[in-house]
Amino acid sequence: MATLGVSDQFDKYFGTWRIVECVSLAGTVDTTGIEGSEFHLDDSGDVSWKLVDETDSAPFFSSDSYEVSSQLEDMDLCYLSFFGTFREHVIEFKAEISDDLMLLTCERCCMLQCQKISEEDPEVLEQYTYTEALDQGYFHDVAIKADTGKIFKVHSVILSMTAPGLAWTSTPPPLSGLKEDILETVLHYLYTECLPKGLSEETARDCIKVVGKLPGLENFTQICQSFLKNTALKQQIVSLIADMHACADRIVDLFKCRQRGNTMVPDDVLSHNPAKLCYVMKQALREGAIAFSKYMILCDLFARRSGELPREERHDIIKYTKTRFHIFIKQLHEFFDAFKTQLSYKEPEQDDEIATYFLPELEVSLSMLTKFVEDFKSALDTAISKNISDKEKAEKTEKHKKDVKDVLGKTLKHALHIRELKKLKYIHDTASGKFEFFLDKAGRFNRKSVHERKSLISSFLQTLKDREAPLIIQRVEQFAFMIEEKWKWKEWKYLFKLTSSKMAWTVSKLCSYRHTLQPAINELIEIVNKEEFTNSLSMLGLTSETKESSTKEESKKSTKYAKLSSVESLCISPNARDSLTAKRALDLFKKKQKTDMVFEIIIIHDTGDTVIDHTHGNPIEKTESDRDTDHYEIPAHCVILATRCRWFQRALLSGMRESIDKKITIHDTNPEVFNLFLEFVYGGNLDTSHSSPEQLTELLTLADRYEVDTLKSVCEHALGKHVNNETALYLFSMADQLQAKALKEQTVSYIQKHPVLMEGELYIELPQNLKNEIQALTNGDDSSDQETPNVGDIEDMIHKVDLAAGTLSGSTSSSSTTSSVSDLRIEDPARLEACVHQMKEIVGDDVSDEDLMLHVISADYDVSRAINFYFSSL
Repeated sequence: MATLGVSDQFDKYFGTWRIVECVSLAGTVDTTGIEGSEFHLDDSGDVSWKLVDETDSAPFFSSDSYEVSSQLEDMDLCYLSFFGTFREHVIEFKAEISDDLMLLTCERCCMLQCQKISEEDPEVLEQYTYTEALDQGYFHDVAIKADTGKIFKVHSVILSMTAPGLAWTSTPPPLSGLKEDILETVLHYLYTECLPKGLSEETARDCIKVVGKLPGLENFTQICQSFLKNTALKQQIVSLIADMHACADRIVDLFKCRQRGNTMVPDDVLSHNPAKLCYVMKQALREGAIAFSKYMILCDLFARRSGELPREERHDIIKYTKTRFHIFIKQLHEFFDAFKTQLSYKEPEQDDEIATYFLPELEVSLSMLTKFVEDFKSALDTAISKNISDKEKAEKTEKHKKDVKDVLGKTLKHALHIRELKKLKYIHDTASGKFEFFLDKAGRFNRKSVHERKSLISSFLQTLKDREAPLIIQRVEQFAFMIEEKWKWKEWKYLFKLTSSKMAWTVSKLCSYRHTLQPAINELIEIVNKEEFTNSLSMLGLTSETKESSTKEESKKSTKYAKLSSVESLCISPNARDSLTAKRALDLFKKKQKTDMVFEIIIIHDTGDTVIDHTHGNPIEKTESDRDTDHYEIPAHCVILATRCRWFQRALLSGMRESIDKKITIHDTNPEVFNLFLEFVYGGNLDTSHSSPEQLTELLTLADRYEVDTLKSVCEHALGKHVNNETALYLFSMADQLQAKALKEQTVSYIQKHPVLMEGELYIELPQNLKNEIQALTNGDDSSDQETPNVGDIEDMIHKVDLAAGTLSGSTSSSSTTSSVSDLRIEDPARLEACVHQMKEIVGDDVSDEDLMLHVISADYDVSRAINFYFSSL
């Protein structure tokens, strides 16, 4: 069977799906609470749910992982399985997928029809932060001095948003005189809403102590407290792995030869001292038992608490285990090398001496193991009987319910219980077979004579030396190579989650039947006879306790397993949608408070009067009186704009007119749309559900002009929903002009599916290079994407501009420091043509291409600034 963990052929399942219809195979029922629910399958095997109402009746709603599998003999027949913390909670659906529809069928339970929906808007992934303003200190109006004398240049506008309860303009300002590390940590939080990376526990404690009671810093105090708590928890995970490494090191040390005498044979060879060899083997087995108990704790801890972590945190833990795994392999290799070395010094005549010493020890060990096996087998029989009895009682008390959530929940829980019984029955049958085999072998061994038993031990030691030890070392080396070369991140993550969930399920079942298994567990504790092992079993909840403490078993485990929460995520700024600072910044912009600059939007309307041409073809210059001009002003904040938009940062810090006047002039832009643009710059979020295609098109143009890539992605995503027969060619042309790759791909795909569009007037009016591109893509040739359109035409135009530069220099002196294009660097001819085309749409066709090119080049290919230059030169 092929599975998601080892194959990449199931990409079509990745994405967000909505349940549009639910049919219960147990009968016709109300589907409220199921239909409309959504689930997201990512490429790493994680599933997340978005329910229409709060419910946990359907077991698969609590799943956090999934698998896609198929039969090798029928790759078209696929199964989608959801599973949660414990691997027995696996719910398997037969999956049939066609385009954006998927039908999931759970045998004798239900059918779910799902539709794939588009992903969330891209801006949700953007972190909202003012780190750059804090680091560079531009436009600062407050200076805070630390105890060391270091000055922090900060901004009252930003600080008033993040901690409005403090008077930041007072003298001296709040936080003055604090220790430098404390002040740096607090300011970092106020500008980013997160803690700085590399924060020490001591600094976090000092921050709580010093600023914990200041108004507006309550959340900062809580984050510091979480940091301290979670740092301790992360150390718990690291400590468990370190304990396992320590156990492995102790085992290796037990078998290593160190002392060398005058001969080639070391003095501490174990085969020369059977008593020591017996002791070393017992100690090695005990250390192995301790290491395994630590591994059980690690798996149980991860499986129980990983659901409380962000996905990044879970992945960090799994990546850490991967980095440590090759060290375990190295230790395993060292152990078998040392063991093989010890056996190599064993002489044949020593076999009888070793066997004589081992025989009594082996008989005692077999007796203890036999009792343990018998107790465990009896406990397993009792556990299965109890499980069946509990299920029958639950079914008698279950009431009839008609809501689909309850019906499906009841049906699925019943199916899960039956599956668990089958699993326990399988374990019982398999274990019973192994136990019977062991008991039979132990009985046969005990019935042999002393001489025969010694011969068997000697034969085993010789086989171990000559064949088994070298073979094991070879397999370890092959295993290490396979892990290094074939087990990449996806395969390792899948395997780790699989093994940890299975181990956690085993621990949960052992805890469920602890009282029944107690005699066997006590036998195991007696065999190992190590306090560290006993403590590990106690942490897992497997040791005997009083009746009162037994009833509080789960709460005790919750105390011992400190709640896993984000450590690294406390050092990551929230995205714009979740940022309180972003919401306050947007509110600040809407209220027009504490502004220090202004946008002036100028819209020029032609008067529309009839003009008689007496110039015999010479250009007509329109004066300001011939035009109807509208002026709009939008106040704003320099530091917010400079931090949130690179274009505005260059304009306000360049030393040019915009930075001196604290005014940026915008020409021929819809004030309402520009206001929406600024709202996105301030708040980092935009609801496009009510925006018209015209507004989205203007926003996309503004986002491209002012280099706000996140907004550009949002607009492309939103415009993709408006692609139809009427808009496809227009949006394609605009996407090409603005280099909107995602939108261009969507429009091309639509045109390919609707070739009739290539027969209309809109297609005929397209530039020839775009026609060629569409035809090439339609014919399956995408090489046209790599070509620069009309490069020859651009070079000819540049040449013409060079020739005419002397006559144009006078009209462009206010916007350019050079009069010759040949002295300028033409970096992107295609972009130059696009900028000239945009300017023509605004200023009209009366202005020559050569004149417009000089303005564009002078403005560094920025259309808005080029327009400013043009109008200032009139």
